[in-house]
Amino acid sequence: MQTLLQNAQLIGKNELRNITIEDGVIQSIQSVKLPIKQEENVVTINLEGKVILPAFADIHMHLDKAFTYPSIQNKSGTLSEAIRRFQDYQPSINSEILELNMCKGIYSAIRHGTTSLRTHLDGDSTEYIKHVVEAYHAVKSKFSDYIHIEAVIMCPFNMTLEMEKDIRWALNNGIEHIGGAPHLSEHPQKNLERIFDIAISENADIDLHVDESDDPQVNTLPDICKLTDEANYNGRVIAGHCTSLSAMDKEQAHEILQGVKESKVSIVTLPGANMYLQGRNDQGIIRRGLTRVKEMIELDIPVTIGSDNIQDPFHPYGKADLLQMALLGSYGAQLTSEMHMNKLIDMISIIPGHLMKRKHGLTPGCPADFVILEVRDPRLILAEQTPAREIWRNGRKICKVTEVVEFDPLLSAKITSI
Repeated sequence: MQTLLQNAQLIGKNELRNITIEDGVIQSIQSVKLPIKQEENVVTINLEGKVILPAFADIHMHLDKAFTYPSIQNKSGTLSEAIRRFQDYQPSINSEILELNMCKGIYSAIRHGTTSLRTHLDGDSTEYIKHVVEAYHAVKSKFSDYIHIEAVIMCPFNMTLEMEKDIRWALNNGIEHIGGAPHLSEHPQKNLERIFDIAISENADIDLHVDESDDPQVNTLPDICKLTDEANYNGRVIAGHCTSLSAMDKEQAHEILQGVKESKVSIVTLPGANMYLQGRNDQGIIRRGLTRVKEMIELDIPVTIGSDNIQDPFHPYGKADLLQMALLGSYGAQLTSEMHMNKLIDMISIIPGHLMKRKHGLTPGCPADFVILEVRDPRLILAEQTPAREIWRNGRKICKVTEVVEFDPLLSAKITSI
């Protein structure tokens, strides 16, 4: 059976489009001016000019930490306290708690338009790794018809041989990728080399937390590029955060970014958590805390936006809504031209989808994964932040969120008369 979506508004298109879907795949996208071939058993839906976007792909999230605030608080608002508080709390977390919080995070992601998601999972102890792997498999199986989920196991900052065995166990028991935060290690270079060694021997892609600091002396990104080249891992390494780049002088940062481009390392910026955590010791003008997103776009470096932390000690806000994160990214990186606004949508959909090696986008041959917004002008997507959305996956509507506003009758009469 076919589905025909009539009068859809796509970004960058001057006229409305008709979209044909069959067997969960986009078959055609044509101008409404072209005649429609009448077929039997076609379900026709008139979108009446509503905007349709590729489904969102959240490439950097922490489902195991989600919704632990306010149980775990961060009084200083710093990264170091957030790490310490969560590590102290870990012994009280079991598989059931993890599964419950992960489910809440996934429900929130789906309702806001995400159909592909990559979560980073802590790997600080044998017991916690077993709990988090068990919970991950449970939620991945439970939601397999609704969202693609994959995971990164995060190596401890100071990894012993025993800890390394636990990391390898996780990679051999369904965790797809390896990561960590080498810049927080007592020996960053050694930690980074161990992560690459494990990745190569286990044939796992690498997705790292990198230089999450406002100190320009914190600078492991050049070493990551060097190891990427030596391992022929070009295109298989992602660097998240990279906020210390913004604290460096322009010439040094530009040189590093040239190396990032040549090594084909991709970048993820996390506007919510970065703006919350960074610049805590600044006096007077407080830095935004984001990496050099605009320069990366100009250099054609693949850069994406992720939710990162959702209501936990690292970021007490957030709801797995990538449109919200795109808006924060627009503010923080001053991406405010119409071209940049369109790029921000790519940064939460097509680009991260491709980095997850998914066929992702509104083009014939791609899975029919998309979001229909209650907006009719693409230039107003970020401004409106409409909660009213329909989320489709594989040609099937999996979620519909509506907005109901009830005014006092007298006030309503005044509004309708405007």
